Amino acid sequence: MSFFLFKSILASVFLLAGIIAVICMLTLMGKAERKISATFLRRMHKGTGFVFSILLVVISYFCIKYWIMAGDALSTRAVFHGVLALGLFIVLVLKLSIVQFYKQFLRFVPQMGIIVFILAFVAFSTSGGYYFLRTCCAPKSGKDISTSPQVIAEGDTESGALLFQSKCSGCHYADREVSKLGPGLKNILKNETLPYSKKPATPENIKKQLERPALTMPSFATLTEQELSNLLAYLKTI
Repeated sequence: MSFFLFKSILASVFLLAGIIAVICMLTLMGKAERKISATFLRRMHKGTGFVFSILLVVISYFCIKYWIMAGDALSTRAVFHGVLALGLFIVLVLKLSIVQFYKQFLRFVPQMGIIVFILAFVAFSTSGGYYFLRTCCAPKSGKDISTSPQVIAEGDTESGALLFQSKCSGCHYADREVSKLGPGLKNILKNETLPYSKKPATPENIKKQLERPALTMPSFATLTEQELSNLLAYLKTI
């Protein structure tokens, strides 16, 4: 199971716990007549809230690990997701602090609960939701992708190695095929297909993957033609 799939499954459970907690809260506050007892709803709200909080900590750990390893390769979406998650964490801590220590502000707790859920939903949409969408909508074959060799400018292997170290090594191994955060790239141009996308393993398709990546890989569309050539020259050697 890949890192991103595992984190996205955790995020789905996290969001589900948030949905259940919000439904319990709204039912307690908004319905005079209930088919389910208030005691059960309070316990359910507390239990799912606990699961929600624990999963937030666990997922945050994996996110921080990814950000450290990715370094400068973080995408704009990942940065936005991080800001949302930080806001979610702050509001949740404030909400729990009021419930435990500052009960004179309890009237604000329901509104803060709704804000926490909205932030959780948007944060999930930019991470797990994005992953599932890209996975489901990714092309299953490379039928409309050229498999013929493309003319690509000669590159410098040493410059490509330095570029790989600064831009790619946070997520990919160069000396093995096992996954790090992304797939290992050893023999990438010696295999028949690219990992994950399963498009033909050609330099042109690697360029397209860098410019318009599949799944959760950030885009490197800002790389110059010479930098791309240098990187491809290095990939041919691993």
